[in-house]
Amino acid sequence: MQCFCWPGISAADSGKFQQTPVYLHEFRFGDGGKAIYYQLEKKPWQHESGSKNLANLIFVISGSDCISMGQFLPQYFSGLEGESGPTQIFILHKRHILPASNGKACGDAYVRADHPSRWQADHMEFMRAQLAALKEAGKKPKRVVIFGISEGAEMAPILARQLSATHLVLLSHAGMNALDVYAALARQHAYMQVAWQQLQTGLQRKPDDPDAGLLHGRSWRYWSEIGRISQTDNLLALDKPILLGLGEADPVIPGKAIAHLQQQFQAAGKTIDIRRFPGAGHSLVSDDKNYLPDFMHQIDNWLLDAK
Repeated sequence: MQCFCWPGISAADSGKFQQTPVYLHEFRFGDGGKAIYYQLEKKPWQHESGSKNLANLIFVISGSDCISMGQFLPQYFSGLEGESGPTQIFILHKRHILPASNGKACGDAYVRADHPSRWQADHMEFMRAQLAALKEAGKKPKRVVIFGISEGAEMAPILARQLSATHLVLLSHAGMNALDVYAALARQHAYMQVAWQQLQTGLQRKPDDPDAGLLHGRSWRYWSEIGRISQTDNLLALDKPILLGLGEADPVIPGKAIAHLQQQFQAAGKTIDIRRFPGAGHSLVSDDKNYLPDFMHQIDNWLLDAK
């Protein structure tokens, strides 16, 4: 593994964010591929300068599309201010996303690398490298948190189990298999039924090039792999605290999905902490309020309290 670093990106000029520097780096994988990642550090005001104590190491698995999170940083994590202790946040992007990528033209190379088995391998290699670097520096985080956002939540439980993380956070996800979500939404919305049938037809036969963007802009391999992820089973298999945040008006979460998820956890004798935000959509924004900082603050408090 090699890491080539760009100069640190200065935080926004406003006093609200100037204490949260954001750093942009490039990670080289063992197979020669590369991806950018962002690093943020949250230090409570009472933290001693130079201390090696690290309370939280948070690995963020971001959502779909070739969009760089750089334009949303550091304010995306406003509210998670390190009240639970000094915190490092890492956000590894998918291969072929550039710092200025805005989702408008992802490109063939991106589509070919955009599937769950690639995500899993890349994130595990990256996370293990960061943990090894911390160990070499004499730092041992008290908590290792996997934070899956939207599509990133598909992979988060798998990574949490494989890495032996201590906590799992999910944002804007139904806790269901992705194709089951698609089917449920198609039943709810007539305009989605044609696209759903096109996908079902396309998945019936493996094409000559399974990595080409043939099905709604994603590859056959992407749909085939994500369709085999048993999301609820993966969540139930975890023996660690789980926090799920979602907007009650999120259009991509089927109506009964969360109630069904809670029932399955109860039947298994397990708990999942679910935080709902009234009127909020997929990004936790409602017509009159942005609830994302509220949820980030709740994560901080939850990390202090979760056992």
